Order: sequence, then C-alpha cells, then structure tokens
Amino acid sequence: MQEKAQESTWVLGSTGYVGKALSLELLKDTNEKSLITCFGNRRVDLELMERSNLILNPLEELDEQWLNRFPPKVIYHCARLAGTSPKKRREAALKGEKANRRLIALLKKMEKPPVIVYCSGTLMYGPQSEEIDESALLAPTAYAKQYAIAEQPWIEAQQEGILDVRMARPAWIFGPDSWFLHFFLKAAWELGAVPYYGDGQQMMSLLPLGDCAGQLKHCYQEGEPGTDYNLYGFAPISQKEFAESVARIMGLPTRNIPLEECLKSFGETVTEALCSNIPVRTQHQAWKEKYQPYFHDLDSLLKTVIDKAAALSSIS
Repeated sequence: MQEKAQESTWVLGSTGYVGKALSLELLKDTNEKSLITCFGNRRVDLELMERSNLILNPLEELDEQWLNRFPPKVIYHCARLAGTSPKKRREAALKGEKANRRLIALLKKMEKPPVIVYCSGTLMYGPQSEEIDESALLAPTAYAKQYAIAEQPWIEAQQEGILDVRMARPAWIFGPDSWFLHFFLKAAWELGAVPYYGDGQQMMSLLPLGDCAGQLKHCYQEGEPGTDYNLYGFAPISQKEFAESVARIMGLPTRNIPLEECLKSFGETVTEALCSNIPVRTQHQAWKEKYQPYFHDLDSLLKTVIDKAAALSSIS
C-alpha cells in the first residue's frame, strides 16, 4: 500500500522580496525539509534550495503533480507576475489571471483544499481621506490598477465560498531594498538630503519586512476562514514626518520633490504610488494583538534598516 504523502506548506513566489522573507520565517518552525515547499521562477536561491523543496516552476505552468507529491495544507501566494510599464504589467496581470484561474480549478478538485493566504497590498484601496479598515471598497491605484486583474479570481473564489481565501493587504513594506532604497536612501546619498514627494502630507502605514512575513503567517495560524486582513506595524505617519525621521538618523536635511517634478522624473504610476494617501487600521483588533512584532519602536527600525541597506550597498 502506497504511503500517503505528507502535507506541506507552500510558498508561491518564494524567491521574491516578500516570498523569501516569508519562507525564512516559516523555516524557523521546522527542520524537516519536506514540510516547506517553495516555488520560484527565474532565480535559484541556494539557501532555500538547501533548506526546503525549492521548485523552479512558473505560476502559469504550475505542474499538477506537485499537488500529489507535496499536498499543501496552506498556500501563501506571493507570486505576482511583473512588468516594467502599464502595458507590460497588464499583459503580465492577464497571464497571472489565467494562471490563478487554472490553479483554483486544480485546488477545487482536491479532497481537502488548502487555505490560501494571498499577499495583495493596500494600493488596492486607492486614495483615502481617513484611516480605513478591511471593509473599505477597492479602488486600485498606481501599480494595483493592473495587479488587480490577477487578484480577481481569488476575490471571486472567496466571495463564492469555493475556497478558504484570506486576502492579506500589506501597507508600505519597509526593508533595506525596494521602494525605501530606490526612492529615499539612494536619493539621499545622491542629493545630500532625504526627499519627500508631493506635499508630504500623504499618510503612510509602515510594515517592517520581517513583520510582513510574520503577519502573513499569522493570517493562517490565527486568522478566520474567508477573512481579509490589513497588515501594518505602526500608526500612520506623514511622508514628510517619515523623511524627517530618516534625515535625523542620517544627519541630513530633507528636500521636497514637488508633484510636477515627480511626474517628470518617474511618470504617473510611480507618482501615484509615492503620493498615495492610504492610512490603514484593522477590524480584527484581537487578531492583531495576538501577534508579537519584531519592532515596537519606529526609530530603532529605521536605524536598523538604514544600517543594513548601507552595508548591502557597500558590498554590491
């Protein structure tokens, strides 16, 4: 009699920015390689290859055999097909939509379908005039205008009760790379001042990268079926205040980059993202309070991330 395959935890997009952090967070819980199955695309990650089942299989070509070999009890979906322009992002999103519908069809055939924790983002809410929770209507802005296309199949599956889909919407994910490195640190090193964009009054809800990974895991471990969760670490702060905090730590002044200059330098999509006002809170306070964050103090977080980014930049 053939032995039943052991259930596994899946991470789709495990070699990406959030997916890698999440994979390493999950690996803290087990030394058994078979219990974590990581799916990447183009990049081979040696650490994940050594410590997990790292499978290089694009989302749009995900092989059904893996559902039988490593049946998932939970799938953390961090696989977002990227594009470098609105046109290319739309093409990628349409490809992602098709891939997600195919995956949903495969999961529906399983005797015991897994929980899905889908990593989305708060740009899906669009500009807001006040703090919002998970009940807010979706009105995607910036990159989310295209990304929403690929997300739609999971929203439909959640609404129809086909699968236990938990939409996780991280705020500004804060680490030594991504938006912070490119639009704040590198700009500060070049300008000799920490920039803030537009009028600087737009509110930001910050989420440390490690706590993004931890709260995604928390969505599965402590979350409720079919429930959405806003992920954030600190109370909202204006971008101008944020830039001033960074500048204080770096020993630099701040510099305003007006909206017109943003549009000229970065284009409409990036400007919408940088100048978006989307402060978030959560309906699920008890769920939030059960989570123990890595950082309680914003200044210590900023210093840690700035030091790490500087070290990584000197190495590269």
